[in-house]
Amino acid sequence: MLTLVLASVRTRLGQYAGVVLVSFMSAGLLTLLASVLDRVHRTDPGHGAERAAQSLLGLVGGTSGFAAMLLVANTLALVAQQRRVEIGTLRVVGATASQIRAQIVGEAAVVALLGGTAGGVAGSAAAGTALQWLIGHGVLPSGPQAGFSPTGFAVGVLSTVVIAVPAALAAVRGPLRTSPIDAVRDATVERRTFPVGRTVAAVATLALAWAAWDHYGRKNGAHEAVNGAMALCLMLLIAAWLLLPLVVRPVAFLSALPGRLLSRCTGRLAAANSGAAGRRVAAMAGPVLLAAGLCTMLLCGNAVSQAADTTQTAVQQQNNAVGMRILMTPLLVYTAVGILNTLLLATRQRRQEFAALRLAGSTKAQLLRMLGWESVVVVLSGLLVAALVSTVFLAGLSARIAPYLTMAPAALPWGALAQVAAGCAGLGVLGVLVPGAWVLRVRPVCAVRSAE
Repeated sequence: MLTLVLASVRTRLGQYAGVVLVSFMSAGLLTLLASVLDRVHRTDPGHGAERAAQSLLGLVGGTSGFAAMLLVANTLALVAQQRRVEIGTLRVVGATASQIRAQIVGEAAVVALLGGTAGGVAGSAAAGTALQWLIGHGVLPSGPQAGFSPTGFAVGVLSTVVIAVPAALAAVRGPLRTSPIDAVRDATVERRTFPVGRTVAAVATLALAWAAWDHYGRKNGAHEAVNGAMALCLMLLIAAWLLLPLVVRPVAFLSALPGRLLSRCTGRLAAANSGAAGRRVAAMAGPVLLAAGLCTMLLCGNAVSQAADTTQTAVQQQNNAVGMRILMTPLLVYTAVGILNTLLLATRQRRQEFAALRLAGSTKAQLLRMLGWESVVVVLSGLLVAALVSTVFLAGLSARIAPYLTMAPAALPWGALAQVAAGCAGLGVLGVLVPGAWVLRVRPVCAVRSAE
């Protein structure tokens, strides 16, 4: 089995490139943070420096690990979807579901270990520089010394496997439930049924959102009010991501209105394609939803916290700004990679569709315009759902924080939020048009004859 897994990974490095990259970044970041915490613990166990390092590790590592988990799950789901014909063929010739599951999970584990090991090495190498930077900017007190941390390296590498294996199990579950004949015959036809497991997970997440909101509502203080609203927003974002395939069709219909109104041919064709491929649009819009939602949560939560706490000195505000940059940087990088990788995989999957359209008389320019309008649908769909979640978050935050505001609240960071939306839009267009232009370079006859 190991030989088969390794051979399959070698032939699918293009598909698994996103998982390798996210695993590399996740392992590097978590190795760096765990190494810093380990060095601080050796210098000042159980005191203020270690508590500050633990807080930093919890915020940055938790948020980034959450983003990495969802992005890896999204990528593996697309890879499993593209392998429906292969999975159906293997089952027709006698392979059991457990054998196929073991192969795909093994591939995910190998890919995660490759990226995680490289990331662990990079994180260990950068830990000393990061520790000195944190000390120099007042985030951590002086004292801890740089050095290699075996614990930090192990945490970073093993975390990638912990993320990838459950994600692979979830991704392969749907294709294995499809009958072999249906998988081979209707590989390009989307099933209308919504997975039961995804529904249960979404309902459980909504229940957790309510429990977190109620838990923090029983506590007093501005800090608890902000934490409660942010916990609610995080749970709602997860639930929205899980339910996106169910609600994406009406959302995509609204997002396709600009294309319908401004482009009589390619815009309407893009709208029709998006409406008929809700699962693909949901997979592509998911990273946009996470990027916009998480950034809105962090930026608005930080702005309201500063408005509520009037006792902060200038030094404390400067340290908070540094902490926000530390928190936002890996999150933005993860989501950017997730958007580009998801769009790349989804666009490459449509080589035969583009070839058939070209053989029917469509030009490259027309197909690129169609892809451009489809990218508009994807970006707007993600941003619309993120805006809905953010509205609920801001309404709850406003209601909970009002008793603790001693002065008029500062304006929300609209400029930063606009930059996030513009960045998502730019990445969305780039992630569709660049691979689309590359795919269109292949001769139509060759693309139609080639196997997926």
